[in-house]
Amino acid sequence: MRLFNIRTSLVAAVAFIVGIFAFYEALFAKIWFGLAAVALLIVLLTVFAIKRFSAWKAVLLALIFVLLGFGRGWLCYGANTANEKLGEEVTLTGRVTDLGRNGSEYGVTYYLEACADSDGNVYRGKVKARIVTDKTIETGDVVTLNGSLRSVYPIGGEVRTYYLRENVRYELSDVTLRQLSQGKLRADERVRKYVYDVTSAYMPDNGGLMYALLTGDRGAVEDADEWAFGRAGIAHLLAVSGLHVGFVAAVLCFALKRFRLRPLTECVIVAVPLLFYAYICGFSPSVMRAITMLVCVYVSRMLLSRYDMLSSVSVAALLTLCVDPFYLFDAGFQLSFMSVFGIATLYAPLNRYLTRKNIRKVVRYIADSAAVSACCITATLFVLASQGGEVALFGIFLNVLAIPIVSVAFVLGMTGLLPWVFHYALFASSALLQTVVRLSEIVSRLSFATVSFKAAYLSVAIVAILLFALGGFVRLNKLGRTIFYPIVSFLLVLTVLVAYVPRRARASCFAVASETDSVVAAVSDSGYGVIAGDFSDYASVMKAVRYLENYRLKGVTLYFCHCANADVDAVTQALDRFDVREAFLLAPDASDDVTGLLAQRGVRVTRQYPNSVTGEGVYVRSVYNARLVAVTVGTGEINVCIVYSDSLVDMGLGADVWILKEPSATYSDAGLTTLTPYQSALAGNYGANKYGNFTIKQKGDTIVLTFG
Repeated sequence: MRLFNIRTSLVAAVAFIVGIFAFYEALFAKIWFGLAAVALLIVLLTVFAIKRFSAWKAVLLALIFVLLGFGRGWLCYGANTANEKLGEEVTLTGRVTDLGRNGSEYGVTYYLEACADSDGNVYRGKVKARIVTDKTIETGDVVTLNGSLRSVYPIGGEVRTYYLRENVRYELSDVTLRQLSQGKLRADERVRKYVYDVTSAYMPDNGGLMYALLTGDRGAVEDADEWAFGRAGIAHLLAVSGLHVGFVAAVLCFALKRFRLRPLTECVIVAVPLLFYAYICGFSPSVMRAITMLVCVYVSRMLLSRYDMLSSVSVAALLTLCVDPFYLFDAGFQLSFMSVFGIATLYAPLNRYLTRKNIRKVVRYIADSAAVSACCITATLFVLASQGGEVALFGIFLNVLAIPIVSVAFVLGMTGLLPWVFHYALFASSALLQTVVRLSEIVSRLSFATVSFKAAYLSVAIVAILLFALGGFVRLNKLGRTIFYPIVSFLLVLTVLVAYVPRRARASCFAVASETDSVVAAVSDSGYGVIAGDFSDYASVMKAVRYLENYRLKGVTLYFCHCANADVDAVTQALDRFDVREAFLLAPDASDDVTGLLAQRGVRVTRQYPNSVTGEGVYVRSVYNARLVAVTVGTGEINVCIVYSDSLVDMGLGADVWILKEPSATYSDAGLTTLTPYQSALAGNYGANKYGNFTIKQKGDTIVLTFG
């Protein structure tokens, strides 16, 4: 009897994932993490696969797919950074897509495709442009714009998977509209517009929800509804996933059942409309996973073999990551595949247990629904914890009620898209969705609707191993179970504790450069922390906050370079997470909302004198030349300078790293380490959007920069 019920597709998928992860870690100078992951994979396969494969075959298979994953990541990264633009002035002509166009907030941000400049250069991918004009710009129109063109770098310290999915490669700033001509809609755009128009007309209260259910576009969903669904643990219902593809497939299979077609014929008939549906939904990873698994069902029938969900989800993951390996870092991809992995491993033993029980049909249906929901939540729990640090408590119970209701609402919504009297089915669908909205609102208002729960990504890998064993794929005797489960459970608890336990404070800085704000977080050896910046960009401030949360700190001081620009929500996050007793205003401007919030929280607000130094452990200096031109943050022997003005001259600042708003040779010498929101021709510039943000530490007599 073999110890490990291994699947070749599973080994290939896991090894491919390890290869992608190894490339990503190597890209940001963390090669040892990638090598450790490869070594761990080889050890596991050698131990477990020896009963079915010889050890060298298992290791060879893993190494081949690790190299394939590494190579695919390399190629994809190269394609995303090709034809780099660094703020070139261009005259660009492109077609307006419907990305972000169907929704309650129309906005002024447009995404252009099929772009070419006046020199005849054609640009692959989409261009993001902010166009302020009194003219009406519709989807399909062709526009000619003047502006500054820069590359966007979705693969950085944080992978911006939205840009990857939508193939956004550039953004145009300082835009002037020169010409506008009317265009035509593509087939998918015409369908999405029709869906949006019909659902908005017949479902005024819940049209945005139905549009999200049918197309996966959440642009029309009210923020309050999205927040409530998230806290209630049913946010996955708003994204087109295997659940929605299953609805469509079930309707098609039911209609074809009476014809008794051959599996191949039926597969083709079912796959064609499903692929068109995937085309409408932008070929999202979760939709392609569901379609791939459905095709695997038909392949199993054609080969007269037993369908295996675990093999199917492995094949689906492998194919999806071959298309774009960096989908691996997409929350939707992780949640979708882990939920199916949970069903594939856990549901079989639960189903066997329920089968042995002599229970009524209605009770069995409820128990089955609860079992499936429990499998999904168990498998995705640590994904949610590692990403957001919060887990919904009532997800299992609410999903048992919400999924059947949404299933019926979805079918009625599809029916309501048909012309004539069929539109009135949307009224019934709206009533059902309103029930789900009310349930989510009730649950979300509970103070204990969610709990704070942190975990590391390593926890997700350990959970996958544990689920694999619990599903019966590892055949252990009594002694083996006695040893295996306690050890794996201990490792899981250990990774969670490591995620919770802050590290001992050590002199270091973390620098963030974005379009709208530059933020520095610093820690001293004595345990004091500082956040310095405009606090105008919520995302940048949150990165700094998360960095400081890794350390045991006695207190944190806030330094507002330009308080008038500060985001109240960003400041609130810092106040909620740290013991903040003092805040300094480095420029004369101020925000009444922010200063009022600080006073309400009991934080002392002090105006720092120009060219003076304040701080304990971490020292901050405001540099004035008639106005605030720079701010330096120092801890230990590290000195970081945020530069606000081209008028800065050498004032003996002696910074190790310069964060430049607009790179200029006026205040930067060749070879000086600089961090900017974008790449430039300046020597020594490590553009933040391309390479990620910096962690800055001292090692001996050297300042070490670590990406991410």
